[in-house]
Amino acid sequence: MLGKLMKYEWRGLRLPLLIMLGILGASTLLTCLLIFTINPRFDNVATGFSVMGLVLSILLYYFGIIGCSVGTMLIIAIRFYKTTYTDEGYLTHTLPVETKTLLAAKTITAVLCYLLMLLGVVATLFIIIGAIYTHVCNISAYEGVYFDQQLGEMLAELSDGFRREYGISFGGFVAFYAIFMVVACISAIMTVLGCVSLGQLYTKHRIIGAIIAYFAVMSVQQFISYLAMLPTYSRMLRAEAMAETIPMFEIISPTMILSLLWAVAVSVIMHIVNLHMMTKRLNLE
Repeated sequence: MLGKLMKYEWRGLRLPLLIMLGILGASTLLTCLLIFTINPRFDNVATGFSVMGLVLSILLYYFGIIGCSVGTMLIIAIRFYKTTYTDEGYLTHTLPVETKTLLAAKTITAVLCYLLMLLGVVATLFIIIGAIYTHVCNISAYEGVYFDQQLGEMLAELSDGFRREYGISFGGFVAFYAIFMVVACISAIMTVLGCVSLGQLYTKHRIIGAIIAYFAVMSVQQFISYLAMLPTYSRMLRAEAMAETIPMFEIISPTMILSLLWAVAVSVIMHIVNLHMMTKRLNLE
């Protein structure tokens, strides 16, 4: 039954998600096309216009990322609200399934949709980097093999410098940060859904209540994040006072681990809030 519910949720989210991905893809395509127009062999005026166009396209791509990410989150929140706490919720809550199964289907589908959007963002970043690399190879005065060799040596030096500076390999750091970002994204979606549920406490102004709840929860999270930074500040000050050289990752890792644990805790708390509101405090419009 969980699979069928997730399929139903996906049907309601796929079209808006595809629109968001389409906007992101269009901005990426425009950026790549403008990258290939830049040629340092042109005169200064033509090159200047090309660079200006590239800067504008990158800004468009940046705002596209922000808009699509926020838009996807809003789409998820609106669908959760409509299918859970409005007239549409009557059909949802009359299904012969337990509330926890219903909530699990909505939550898992929402998280997967948001992660799919973020995966699209990562894919477009690699596409743009690939376009830059290809264009630089095409206009470079060096042979492609020589350029690849120089790039490989430069990346090797950067990797060694990263290990010396941070005390961890670049691959290890990327893997750790990827896990951190996935958990943070799950926590963000759970926070939004939980605030939608908390907004139902304001029976006459539910949407405003959800917005107020979101800003209140985010304020608490910002305060907790500040507390999580204290170990990093403390180690930095101690290392500076004792003239010690401590790898950067060793300094920031306690904060990142605390933030990771806090993100997991927020996800659990918000899941409990959603379950409580859907079982004990359900009041459909």
